[in-house]
Amino acid sequence: MQDPRLRLLSVAVLSLAAFASTVGAAAALVWWLLFTPRTKSLPRPGVLLPLVAIVAATALVSAWGGGAGLSYFFRMTVILLLAAWAYAGTEDGEVLTVAVWALGNRVGFEVGLIAEMGIGGLSVIRREVEQVRVAMALKGIRPGLRTIVPLAVTLIVMEIRRADETARLLVVRGYTSGGKICPRFRTDPLDVPAGMAAIIPAILSALPLSDVFILVG
Repeated sequence: MQDPRLRLLSVAVLSLAAFASTVGAAAALVWWLLFTPRTKSLPRPGVLLPLVAIVAATALVSAWGGGAGLSYFFRMTVILLLAAWAYAGTEDGEVLTVAVWALGNRVGFEVGLIAEMGIGGLSVIRREVEQVRVAMALKGIRPGLRTIVPLAVTLIVMEIRRADETARLLVVRGYTSGGKICPRFRTDPLDVPAGMAAIIPAILSALPLSDVFILVG
């Protein structure tokens, strides 16, 4: 999807549908298979698999406590796929542009700026993780709990310091609040049908399972 407005709106609607019910997650997965590059939009296995492992561990704990562990795992995995696609397809400045278009030059600019800083921080963390992995491989160190925990703490501390430095830089440059940009969007012919189709999983997630079977049948 070329239009970031429809892309972000579709991701939000589909994520809510996937979180609401297993039927909504299944429908959202079908949408992901039909309207996205699928595996081409996924990050490297070294980035995605740890996230899936965390979801799986949480699902096992839920199942052990009598909860719907399998349903949780499926729904969260679908949300991860949607998030990975949205992150891979989002270019620099698009979130800021959409926020200003939706909320105006004051509130929208501030919300969009915070979101852009967060996305930029994720990109920096990803590069740093890759560099650490290369360094560990060269030293013959295998990833494990003893290395992952200190690495995670270090990355969090570095990101907090980077956010503080960015805030200080904005103050030095005279930023107070708000800003003005002229949003411009490019819409692909398939964007509108894909955005409208994203409503279907949301509707299915709100229906009782018996009604869903009637509609499918």
